[in-house]
Amino acid sequence: MDIWQILMTPFSWLLKLFCQVFDSYGIALFLFTIVVKIVLFPLNLKGKKSIIKTTVLNGQLQEIQKRCGNDKERYNQEVQKFYAENNASPMGGCGWSFLPIVFLYPLYAIIRRPLKYMMWLTEDAVTAVAHALGWADFTIGGYNELILGSMMNAGNLETAKAAVGAAAASVFVINFDFFGIDLSQVPKLNFWEGGVTWGAVGLFLLPLISAGLSVVSMLVSQKTNQMNKDQQVKTNWSLMLMSPLISLWIGFAMPAGLCIYWIANSLLGMVQEVICGAMLRKDYEAAQLEMAEQQRKAKEAEKERRRKSAEKKAAAIAAGKSGKKVQPQSKKKGVDVSASREGLRTYARGRAYDPNRYPITPYRDPSGPAKPVEEDAKELTEEEKEILAESNPDLAAAAEKAAAEAPAPETDGGKTLVEEDGGYEEAYADEEE
Repeated sequence: MDIWQILMTPFSWLLKLFCQVFDSYGIALFLFTIVVKIVLFPLNLKGKKSIIKTTVLNGQLQEIQKRCGNDKERYNQEVQKFYAENNASPMGGCGWSFLPIVFLYPLYAIIRRPLKYMMWLTEDAVTAVAHALGWADFTIGGYNELILGSMMNAGNLETAKAAVGAAAASVFVINFDFFGIDLSQVPKLNFWEGGVTWGAVGLFLLPLISAGLSVVSMLVSQKTNQMNKDQQVKTNWSLMLMSPLISLWIGFAMPAGLCIYWIANSLLGMVQEVICGAMLRKDYEAAQLEMAEQQRKAKEAEKERRRKSAEKKAAAIAAGKSGKKVQPQSKKKGVDVSASREGLRTYARGRAYDPNRYPITPYRDPSGPAKPVEEDAKELTEEEKEILAESNPDLAAAAEKAAAEAPAPETDGGKTLVEEDGGYEEAYADEEE
């Protein structure tokens, strides 16, 4: 007995028991799936609770993202600290989704090699049984052992037992017939070859039924998840189709017994989702209230941020820092050529040289922190006026008065004076010489 036989003992013993009691391989697989679902139910329930908690915490993670901006290192540190404080995990609730796959591998091995894992025969003993039943060129591998198991019946059972000697007590007949379908066979796409029979058609339909029930099972899961209803989560059809496609591929690549397992798993999964939805109703309601409170606090925090920004800007305007700068009017060719001068050469940089022709706009990350109010504040927007009128009407009135009393641009005929380096230079108006 090798290590794999030891690890698969619970699975093989369970399947063997059901096969011998009910004399049906298909019923044995259904009962096996029920036992697996019952054993995994506490883990599934715990995983769903973790998913609810993770969904609630996502709102706070978004706030961390806004606060950290593009600082990835700081963001990762904040997230790790956040998960530690809330006793949560980013993968919480996801691991349970892979548990059926963990159970699928040993089940596949048991289905593929029933004489080894269910009858505890060595490879030499399996070969001896094949030779005794007339399969001279039998080799270990593929689905040969499964086909050999389907060849055993009440008429040749004693012959098979005689071939294995001392291990004869563990040899028994497995009934692979399930409503006229041989579960030891691999379904084929071209089921019509060799004549259209119910056995061939049934084998072809099993993978399709398995894939269809996988889709229905996921839809039921979404309907019973009240967090999806409240958040109006968009369905990711690519992820939804992945599991049915895998089920379809397995159905046409492996013996039909695995299709029975997938069908039973989907049917029982739907029942499990309904039960979990009823048991977690209070958890869903508590999570909804907490998420509503998070949204309310986020709105209040944003309102407070805007109020502080508006008050700072209004205070700067009221203090006389609005400083409406007079921008120079556009210059035409040959009007103001002082910028093109280099020493004694008046037009060293060209008569039409303009250092401000292509102004550089500083880059600002849209996902970064909010831009602070500049010292030379601009005029208040209508939204900021409304916020100030509600929170600090006196400051709003002072800022509006200061803006109204701001000095107009100083001009001298067709010339506009522009403040630079503490003095004024002349920028000529757009007039032809």
